[in-house]
Amino acid sequence: MYKEICVFVENKPGKLSRVAETLGKAGIDILALEIANEGQFGVLKILTAEPDRAKTILEEAGMTCAFNNVAVVEIPDHPGGLLRLAKALEKSGINVTDAYGCILERGKRAVFVVKGDQLETIETAAAEAGLRVLEQLE
Repeated sequence: MYKEICVFVENKPGKLSRVAETLGKAGIDILALEIANEGQFGVLKILTAEPDRAKTILEEAGMTCAFNNVAVVEIPDHPGGLLRLAKALEKSGINVTDAYGCILERGKRAVFVVKGDQLETIETAAAEAGLRVLEQLE
């Protein structure tokens, strides 16, 4: 399992740039980002190679943060690359309701981030399908 950082912000202009600037000044690279709209507030869901340090830095800047555990699965970056994971999750009876992905190396590898209450089952299904479950990102 991997730690996704959730940053809770008001839905106002400049909130994303403040988070990006804070992490950038600290030398922390955002590897993946999802923005969820929750009405008056939003949640920035961030993957970074340094989740603990990033959370501390954001909190020191006055932001409210939390961790979510997620499954991060490396998949090949080519058409149909997600299919092996999707079939493995289907075979295990897992319905994906919250996920996102990003490319790590164009034409080589991507990651798919899956959330839910069956993370161990998701990781087992991915591993049994010959996919690599990541514990850390580089």
